[in-house]
Amino acid sequence: MKFSEMLHAGADDLWREAADKPFVREMALGTLPENKFRNYMILDYLYLLDYIDILGLVRSKTGDESLRDFLLSVIKETENETYRVHLPHMRKIGVSEEEVAGADRSQVISEYTEYMREQVREYGFLAGLTALLQCSWLYAYIGEKITEECSEEIAASPFRFWFDAYTCKEYIEANQMWIDTLDRETEGITGDTAMLLKSIFRTCAEYENKLWDELYE
Repeated sequence: MKFSEMLHAGADDLWREAADKPFVREMALGTLPENKFRNYMILDYLYLLDYIDILGLVRSKTGDESLRDFLLSVIKETENETYRVHLPHMRKIGVSEEEVAGADRSQVISEYTEYMREQVREYGFLAGLTALLQCSWLYAYIGEKITEECSEEIAASPFRFWFDAYTCKEYIEANQMWIDTLDRETEGITGDTAMLLKSIFRTCAEYENKLWDELYE
């Protein structure tokens, strides 16, 4: 079994829980209150800025040029997602630059991103790669699962673009490249290091569920 498959199996219950969160389901059905989605877009934008920063920190932890090139491509793709998906739709729903500039990160986002930074600082490259992959992969999982279950509802939902963004060919291919990279770098991994990475992956999945709940409440 590939290490990525072990990570997935270890967080499967949390991923299934994430795909059933009211926030996600109501996006698919088109019934999510606009103010909740507006708040999500602002906070997710701030989260993505932290995510890009952490990617840069992970990149600094390896001298392997091929891995540095890979991470640079991930940074560029994440920046592209930010400016291709988030900013245009934030403008579309009337979020102003002043509103974004005055926004604060939520408690869960602050704790989540600090947790990831701590793992990179303490345990290095593989810890960061594992932590950040969980988020990217989870969104691909949610997008695919909900689109399969609610395709007709999503087609009529005002939030369709969210599902389109995480099921598009470019996102799926970029995410798979990340999975393949992790599998190469963890080939034959056992013992304490394997247990650590599994724990990091699952902890990040737990933070994602806390975040969906925080956004909805």
